[in-house]
Amino acid sequence: MSYMRKNINMVLMVLVLTVLLSLVALTVFYQSNYRDLSQTYAATSEELGKISQNFTTKLSELNRTTTQLTIKSTDKEKLETLYTDVEAERNKLRVELDATKEQLSSTAVLLEQTESELSDAKYQLIKNAEEIADLDSAVTSQKKKINGLNDEICSLKKQIDANHQC
Repeated sequence: MSYMRKNINMVLMVLVLTVLLSLVALTVFYQSNYRDLSQTYAATSEELGKISQNFTTKLSELNRTTTQLTIKSTDKEKLETLYTDVEAERNKLRVELDATKEQLSSTAVLLEQTESELSDAKYQLIKNAEEIADLDSAVTSQKKKINGLNDEICSLKKQIDANHQC
């Protein structure tokens, strides 16, 4: 029995040692796996933090871009409206300019006609002035003749009648 007891004790000892070694091996194995898993978790968590931060940054940029796009779209609509208004005003001014050009050309023709008539009138006026000057000199000459004849008549009447007064 003693042999068996010794054998059983040995077997139990071997069993206990085997269990202890297995327990130590399993602890080391799980600790290694847990460390790897913890490191992987930490790296993944850090990566997710960076991705989350990057996502937040990109979302902020997207919001800014959306706002800028909205502003540009509104500005584009305003510019299109302004362009349409300016183009309508330009067309209106172009029509007015054409009408003014037509009026200017008709006024220029009228001015040429009037200048021609004025030139003719000036010529006629000069001609008439010359005629008047000629007639004035003729009248003056005729007055002198009349005065001379009146003086002659007066002298003849004095010859006829000595008391006659002229």
